[in-house]
Amino acid sequence: MDRKLAGNIVALYVVKGLQYLISFVTFPFLTHVLQAQSFGAMNYAASVIQYGILFTDFGFDLSATREIAVAREDPARIAAIFWRTMVAKSCLMLVSLVLLTAAIMLVPDWRMLAPVFLFSLANIVASVCFPTWYFQGMEELRAASVISVIARALLLGFLLLLVRSPDDVGLAVVLQAAPMILAGAFWWITQWGLQRPAWVRPSQADVKVSLRASWPFFLSALSTSLYTTATTTLVGLYSGVLQVGYFSAANKLLVNVQGLIALLVQATYPRIAQLAHHNKPAAVSMIRKATLLQGSAGLVLTLILLIGAPWLMPFLAGKDLAAAAPVMMWLAPIVLLSAFSYVFGMQSLLPFGEERYFSRVLIVAGVINVLGLLILLPGHGAVRAAQVVLAVETYIVVAFWWRARKVLKEAAAV
Repeated sequence: MDRKLAGNIVALYVVKGLQYLISFVTFPFLTHVLQAQSFGAMNYAASVIQYGILFTDFGFDLSATREIAVAREDPARIAAIFWRTMVAKSCLMLVSLVLLTAAIMLVPDWRMLAPVFLFSLANIVASVCFPTWYFQGMEELRAASVISVIARALLLGFLLLLVRSPDDVGLAVVLQAAPMILAGAFWWITQWGLQRPAWVRPSQADVKVSLRASWPFFLSALSTSLYTTATTTLVGLYSGVLQVGYFSAANKLLVNVQGLIALLVQATYPRIAQLAHHNKPAAVSMIRKATLLQGSAGLVLTLILLIGAPWLMPFLAGKDLAAAAPVMMWLAPIVLLSAFSYVFGMQSLLPFGEERYFSRVLIVAGVINVLGLLILLPGHGAVRAAQVVLAVETYIVVAFWWRARKVLKEAAAV
């Protein structure tokens, strides 16, 4: 591991520590102030709006990152990739905003919560403003992390000052989307940390190239949403916003913990993608190290959540959401499972061109999750949803491992 990669990882963890400090304040603050009902409504809206974000991102976080990483020594090619991706994302954003606004007005349950849903559209704009994929491909995540954490810290004060009751849920939504908009505005004006590529006007053909390249990744992300975002949406439809509050409280904590492992993935994925093109045995060696490191971290974090859930949930989420503890206990093993799914999927299959298999696994997983929820969720709530998600995550790890073992064996023999 060279100094730049090691520096990226260390810096990311330092910045992540600051992000967790902010989250440690934000998460319990919102659960205590908004309480279960409004907290559930906020997350119900977020689960629906997430489909607009997925459509806007269209898999560029992986495809464009990989393209940038491979073309890192070619400024002209980087500029072409950057601008065609930005134009494509901007067009998709406009389509998402129009379609979701219409859907909110037409679906009765969503129309009842229209202010929360409409304010949540700000998250779609935020997903375009700050090109994290560009920083990741250039292995400059330290700069991106510093900008984003400073923006979050600046707006945290407004959140703590202005959100005073469950009636302020709409304001809470906007103030959580605002940091990435602020971070994006700051970078576009100052270009701090990483120079913006020279303007290259993309043609329609260029934009189509970006969309075609990202299509498998978009399908994967959409399929993933069928066992992540769709879970929250279906809990809301079948069990109401209170159960959404329980599920979301546990899931938010899970996602924060998974983020510790995702940092390793973000830091190593561009390097693995580059090595997979130029030095396959070196890529395999790096993947093996990631397996050991991420697996160990995943095991420790899983045990902490599993054993500590009865105390962590009331402390972090408040008495109104203490009932989320059993949900957390069922979700806890997913930290370990996701550590290995990252290794065998994103860090092994994708760099070696196995996008189609990767997508198929996630499509099947999404279908299994939705069918499982449709069959098992009625009459139940957040705990049953967590059980279904755990079963689906187990399938994903096994399916990724089955193909990755063959791919890595062939790459190591080159």
